[in-house]
Formats: sequence, structure tokens, C-alpha cells
Amino acid sequence: MQLPKNVQKIITTLEAAGHEAFIVGGCVRDIIRGVTPKDWDIATSAVPSEAKALFPRSVDTGIKHGTITVLFGNEHYEVTTYRIDGEYLDNRRPQAVIFTTKIEEDLSRRDFTVNAIAYNPNRGFVDPFDGQGDIKCDIIKCVGDPKSRFGEDALRMLRAIRFAAVLGFKINESALSAIGALKENMRDISAERIREELCKLLNGAYPKAAKLLQTTGLMYYVLRNREYGGDLDKVITQLSSTENIRLALFFSWAQDCEEILRDLRFDNKTIKTVSQYVKFLPQEIPLCRYEIKKILRIMPPQNFEELLQLKEINSPSPIHKKLRAEAHDILQKNECYTLRDLAINGDDLAAAGHPKGKAMGEKLEALLNAVMRDPALNTKEQLLCL
Repeated sequence: MQLPKNVQKIITTLEAAGHEAFIVGGCVRDIIRGVTPKDWDIATSAVPSEAKALFPRSVDTGIKHGTITVLFGNEHYEVTTYRIDGEYLDNRRPQAVIFTTKIEEDLSRRDFTVNAIAYNPNRGFVDPFDGQGDIKCDIIKCVGDPKSRFGEDALRMLRAIRFAAVLGFKINESALSAIGALKENMRDISAERIREELCKLLNGAYPKAAKLLQTTGLMYYVLRNREYGGDLDKVITQLSSTENIRLALFFSWAQDCEEILRDLRFDNKTIKTVSQYVKFLPQEIPLCRYEIKKILRIMPPQNFEELLQLKEINSPSPIHKKLRAEAHDILQKNECYTLRDLAINGDDLAAAGHPKGKAMGEKLEALLNAVMRDPALNTKEQLLCL
């Protein structure tokens, strides 16, 4: 197994100082699956102060839990001390962590067997829970007792389904049963953590795993105490490649889509975009340049294109191609559909004797509407005469 130069350098540096070091977790899982890892995590017997002393550039990213980030140019690598987690009292995080010198003890605290594998170029694999076997069988199993693992951190229940969606693995029966039994513990998990896992799940290569949210009863808690009102069977067979389209399909049933997205702490841009898509999804867009311009006024052209893609997925029709062509022609001809593109502004109207304030705003809106219907009117002279 050929490791990147900087990863090998970190391991060699730690070992030369008398410490152990392994790559661990997702990067090992990906390599076994024949996938190039996006991130590389290193576990070591060195405590943070010892690891920091060996590398000129590092950042204390999670020093309380034994993690520093080693920097090489623009690349960064997390290096974490072997640890044993203390007691979990809130279904989210351990009350304390205890550093250990044994990689096996560190692996035993991890969530799933496929993530509890370590590798060192000289020592080979350390795989006390046969994660390699589970990878070959495409199955997600908990490390140890599922109820204990999910009881420690309730988000692991959603992570199990996310891994099924991303990897195409099945979740074994004991883990599924434990999710059903402990699903209410998701109430203790922050909206931000749930949102992150949900987005990864919906963007997975195997979105049919989303059905597990319903069969396990987890969906209600993912939606912040709401029942899912859509046709998930239909949605998961139509999911497209962009996150906004996937979210809009997933929430297309929700009249309170904006409220749900806010409850899940999505950023304002995503909330606005996805809510607009959900609003327009059931509406027919007339093949009329004026109506297209009204939509372009409230969303960027690339969002209008995504909206058409979404509508094609939801209800295929030749009109979407024609709408796309009309929008393209509007943009190519630089036809006016916003106030900033109007040939006059408030100063021009004031100079012509129009009163300022609300009346002027209404006048500009009326002129814009006229220009959106007839682009030839967009000259200063003509608009001042209207």
C-alpha cells in the first residue's frame, strides 16, 4: 500500500522518535475498497505535546481530545493520540478521554468495524473486529454491542444510514434493531450535526438507503419532530446530482419547507434557493418571455436552469426545453428584467419632476414591467414619456 509522501513522513517522524503511528478510519476503509482517500488521519501513541514537538507547523484543532493538525504547505493532516473514551452522559460526547498506548484500545471505541482498521507500512493491518471481512461483504456492523455504540453517540444511527447510502453497504440486523429501539435519543443531537449527515446521505451514490430513515423510525427525529409527507420511493429513484435539487426533491411535499430548513440550520442561501424550487415545482411556467423574466428577477440564471432540471425530473415535458431556450435568448440579448438594467433610475425621475418616496418606487416598478413586456421601450427618452 503506497502512502502519500507527507503521510509517510509523519509516520516515519513519529516512529523515529520512539512512538507508534498508523493511518486509521475512513482512509484505510477507502484504500481496501480501491478508492483514493480524500483525507488521511493518523493515530499515534505520542501525546499531543510530543507530537507537536516533532513538526514545525501544527495547529491545536482538538487538543482536548488529543488531535493536532500537521501542516505541509497547503495540505493538512490530523494526528490524534490513541485514546479511550470516558462515559457518555448526553448521547453526544464522552465526558472525558484517556490517552492510551495501545492501538487496539483506540480502535475499540470506534463506531463501525469498517472504520476500526489501522495500517502501518511496516506492521501491516491491525483489524481486531474483522472490518476487512465486513468491507468484502458490503456490510455495516457496530464495534461491539450496537445499543452501547448508539447509546454513546446517537448520531451514529444516522451515520450508519449515511454509510449505507455512500458505500452501498447493508446495515446488519442487530444494528437496525438498535436504531429502532434508540431512535428517540436523536432529540439530543444538534440540528447542525443532523443536517451534515442528511446532506451526505442524500448525495450518496446509493440514495435508496434513505428509505431506512422511514423503516427505522429515524425520519421523524431527522425532520425535527415532523412526519415525512412525501413519496420517498419516487424521490429516491429521481435524485439528481446537485445538492439543491436533491434537497428540493426530498422536501417537495413540505409546505413549511423553509421552516424545516431553518430548523436544520441550513445557511440562508440554501434556504432561499431550495424553498424557491419547492414553491415553483408544482407550478406550470408559461412559455412567455415576460413570465420567464419574472422568475429570473428573483433567482440567478443558473438557479432557473436547476429549477428546469428539477421540473424535468419531477414531470418530464417538452416545454422545459423550450423554456430553457427562451431564457437563453433573453440572456443572450441582454433583455432587461431587473431595476438595475432599466435605462433610467430614481435620479432621472426626480429630475423630471416625479416625487420621491413610495410613489417613485412604484413608478420604477411599473416601468420595469412595461420593459419586461416590450424590451424596445428601454430607452431613457421613451421611459420618461410613459
